[in-house]
Amino acid sequence: MRRIKLSLAIMILTLIASGTSNAASWVNFPTSWDVGQVFAVSITSTAEYSSPTVTWMNRTINLSVEPGGAGKISYGLLGSDVRSIKPGRYKILFEFVQAGKKYKASGNVYLRPKEYPKENLTVSPKMVNPPKKELSRIRNESQLVGTALRTMTVPRKWTTPPQPPLASITLTSNYGKQRIYNGQPRQPHGGADIRAVTGTSVRAPFAGTVVLTGFHYYAGGSVYIDSGNGVITIFFHLSNILVKKGDKVEKGQVVAKSGATGRVTGPHLHYSLSLGGQFVDPIPLLSTSITQMLKHGSIQQVN
Repeated sequence: MRRIKLSLAIMILTLIASGTSNAASWVNFPTSWDVGQVFAVSITSTAEYSSPTVTWMNRTINLSVEPGGAGKISYGLLGSDVRSIKPGRYKILFEFVQAGKKYKASGNVYLRPKEYPKENLTVSPKMVNPPKKELSRIRNESQLVGTALRTMTVPRKWTTPPQPPLASITLTSNYGKQRIYNGQPRQPHGGADIRAVTGTSVRAPFAGTVVLTGFHYYAGGSVYIDSGNGVITIFFHLSNILVKKGDKVEKGQVVAKSGATGRVTGPHLHYSLSLGGQFVDPIPLLSTSITQMLKHGSIQQVN
């Protein structure tokens, strides 16, 4: 892999130095990754291009174009939801337009199985089997959440590593745990629960735009922030919400206070990360960057 990357770097420098009009373009993506975990992708070219997208898990994600790499680069964060995606091989497709021509590059990512533990929780019975009078509310909230998660904007407002949402990160329930409420199995945990007393300041991991807030039946106080390219961060069980839909927020801005609202066993912060509609483990990203993740990828030239 080091030889391949060195050869590509030499080729790029030669093209730039010669001033040739022939563009050289590459994509970078991992050939294998764990189910539920974040991975990075990129498109790089020595010349201008436009309309870059990556299609993954049947969803097309719009990417930004910015200076970097050999000339221009597009970054993306992707992953797979442990609640719905099984191990196996999945297609990934890159597309962009250059000099009036549409280019495509495709490959496969093998999603490796990953073991996640089970967790038994005791909550109020109405939070496992809600009364009929609450069903309409739950359906309406589900529709609002679905709309928020389908948000797709550019340019990229996220930068890595993210701002930790709390000053101290102590997990009380990891992503991917099989939840068993009052003896009844439910979906695996779609986020990470972090220890926090009620009223602790919650900070935005990325800059972005608030696309949904509310006090929902299961999630309690909730905030959804869109940061571009399908990257949406989510907080649940909040006691106080300090932003509203449409607000622009900066990375590290206090957007809410933690609490114990919704389906909980006690005060904490539920932190989720949705990438192109796929809920992934948000915690590993706190200690890495997209540049570091791309080092684990495979480089493919676009013809």
